[in-house]
Amino acid sequence: MILITGATGLLGGHLLYRFRESATQIIAIFRTESSKDKVRRIFESYDKESGHLIENFNWVKADILDVPSLNLVFNNVKQVYHCAAAIEANNFEELEKINVTGTANVINTALHHNVQKFCHVSSIAALGDAPAGKPTSEEDFFNLDGLNSDYAITKYGAEMEAWRATQEGMKVIIVNPGVILGEGDFSSGSGKLISRTAGGNKFYTTGGSGFIDVRDVVHYMVNLMESDVENERFILVCNNLNYKTVLDQIAGHLKVKKPSIKLSAWFLHFLSILSQPIGWLGGSSLTSATVKSLTSETYYSNDKIKAVLPNYETKHFDQTIQRVTTFYKNLN
Repeated sequence: MILITGATGLLGGHLLYRFRESATQIIAIFRTESSKDKVRRIFESYDKESGHLIENFNWVKADILDVPSLNLVFNNVKQVYHCAAAIEANNFEELEKINVTGTANVINTALHHNVQKFCHVSSIAALGDAPAGKPTSEEDFFNLDGLNSDYAITKYGAEMEAWRATQEGMKVIIVNPGVILGEGDFSSGSGKLISRTAGGNKFYTTGGSGFIDVRDVVHYMVNLMESDVENERFILVCNNLNYKTVLDQIAGHLKVKKPSIKLSAWFLHFLSILSQPIGWLGGSSLTSATVKSLTSETYYSNDKIKAVLPNYETKHFDQTIQRVTTFYKNLN
């Protein structure tokens, strides 16, 4: 059996579609019945007639913060894909509870039940800074003394739990995806890039990051888990792009005005001092770490994953944007 946490999220939902033909061998953890509707929409983004296939999976209501409920679902589980995580939260404690404690609970339960292989979904946020002029690689380690967001700190803490599991005898794959874009919930996470642009967002910042199609992430995760590779981490990025380029491409496909007002670093720092929320970030208050992320061009190397899985061509990100914005328009 294969167990998937975060099965109703963006990545988890697309991962389920990948396993649709072996659904009876998949345990999908969920918390609310309504969240399964998101997965149905994801399935229908591939094939309008495939929504009913979600009923073929073994859906089990459980919570990664509730160890007894986890223990009940791990019987006969051989592989785990740990996709559950919090991206947005009201405070650091909430992020830490879900991302670090939740991951520790899943890891400990997997160890107790002798799970053979574990895929932990980390983030590029859990990586360190590369030397000047070089893209960030898997060898650039997180600096706890640096200017880090609460999310980055907790994703680093979660990744440390995954590395601990390797020391306790479990085979582990860690993936560090960039900004993941795909068909899913457009009210949270990277989906806001689409919905807020559609809503007339006028602002952009000068930073940049690594981006990847959710379907590429799924491909890499499954193939790494089915390979002999173990106890390694992999950056998953298909294109390094500045935010303005991404927003312009989204606006172009949505046929709305492109953002035209640049938010400079000094202005964002001023807002962070005032702890003012900013609309296109979903009303989140700015911090110095957020300003750094929004105004710094941080790019990433995907050389390692290409060397291990060389016979796969990732999707060009503009094609991803075109596909996802078309799906968004059809929903609205």
